[in-house]
Amino acid sequence: MSLRPRSGVGPVAAVALAVALMAGGGVAAAARPAASRQAAGASRGAGTGARDSVLARVGRELITRRMVQQRIDELPEPYRTNYGTLDGRRQFLDRLIEERTWLLGAHKHGVDMRPDVRRQIDQTERDLVIRTYVNEVMAGNPAPTDSEARAQYDAHLADYKVPASLTLSHVLSKSESDARRVLAWARSGQDWKKLVSRFTTDSLTRTTGGTLGTVTREGLFTGLGPQPALAESAFALANARGAEKAAGALGGPWKSARGWHVVRIDEFRPESTRPFDQVRTVIMRQISQSRNQDYYRKRLDAEKAGLGFSIDSAAVNDFVAQKKTAQELFKEGQEAGPPTARIAAYQKLLKDYPDSDVSAQAQFMIGFIYSEELKDYDEADKAFHALLDHYPKAELAESARWMIAHMRTDEAPSFMNLEADSSAHATPSRGARRPSGRP
Repeated sequence: MSLRPRSGVGPVAAVALAVALMAGGGVAAAARPAASRQAAGASRGAGTGARDSVLARVGRELITRRMVQQRIDELPEPYRTNYGTLDGRRQFLDRLIEERTWLLGAHKHGVDMRPDVRRQIDQTERDLVIRTYVNEVMAGNPAPTDSEARAQYDAHLADYKVPASLTLSHVLSKSESDARRVLAWARSGQDWKKLVSRFTTDSLTRTTGGTLGTVTREGLFTGLGPQPALAESAFALANARGAEKAAGALGGPWKSARGWHVVRIDEFRPESTRPFDQVRTVIMRQISQSRNQDYYRKRLDAEKAGLGFSIDSAAVNDFVAQKKTAQELFKEGQEAGPPTARIAAYQKLLKDYPDSDVSAQAQFMIGFIYSEELKDYDEADKAFHALLDHYPKAELAESARWMIAHMRTDEAPSFMNLEADSSAHATPSRGARRPSGRP
């Protein structure tokens, strides 16, 4: 139900109140009023004085002080304090009275017994009961230990390998001779960024010191694209220098499709393995997920065995392999798309259900598509005659005769009734000869 906020409590708190009211006394949780049970409870509470006094009556149902306080206590903590005041408690009581009034009125008019409402109540109850029980069962699955995570880590070290990588900068030249001059100047100690700014032909990296970013042995550069040969040369240089001396090493000239490269290694990170502490949380999660699936299946099998489970394979196979109905096949024909696809769908219907209540219409639609869309009047003629042969008493028989006599001419009936044989289609005139619904 929609609850309007009143003075003293803001809209957010009113929403929380609505949620709490529905959660505590909504349709799914409510049965027919048990006035006698509530009256007995109120009577027992009378000995405690005002602690459980009756605050209001809605029909034969009592709303007691204890009931209201319990519902307030069920509110989420951020909103509960809003109803600790005089105005807040009064507003909550008003809302509870509204809820009970509408709920009892709905019961009185049999709303809870309507089939669609009953299905929703049953589904909500079913889902809640199953979810609660399964959660309780799964709580018995022990969490993985650190030793199990470590064993998983040791057994799959390859999964935690970090490939070697290089961070590179370059000067791109049009010719090998230009690149050799740049390399010589760089090795003589000239400022790298000034060399890049002055001599590189790579406009994208000219202002960034020639930075190419980080690359692995696969050779996929951010700015250059795939350059495996260039990456291989750079890694050979890094390995020759060693991890500690690779930074600052200069190499080249190396040729690529872009030109000639003089390369500087800015950083070399050899292949490594991520430490256990860094991946521990991920491993624990993986083990938990795998174990939960196994534990779930094991407990499900145990539940089946305890309840006495059996299955009729023949009946199951018959159920899953059941054919589509004639009406379903006819609908598929209408929605199949291209004319030939629709014809094929209608032909399948006729093969599987030659005597259904839509068979005559399917036969007519085959002829109609051939005539009006494909302009294949010979095939259309065969289809319409097949209708007359197999379904001579069908309401569409007269329309089939008309099509045989007139489909090759410019004449057309002002109205063609395709509603017969369980479907509704109409053809208004020769200028728009297809039915209003696509065949």
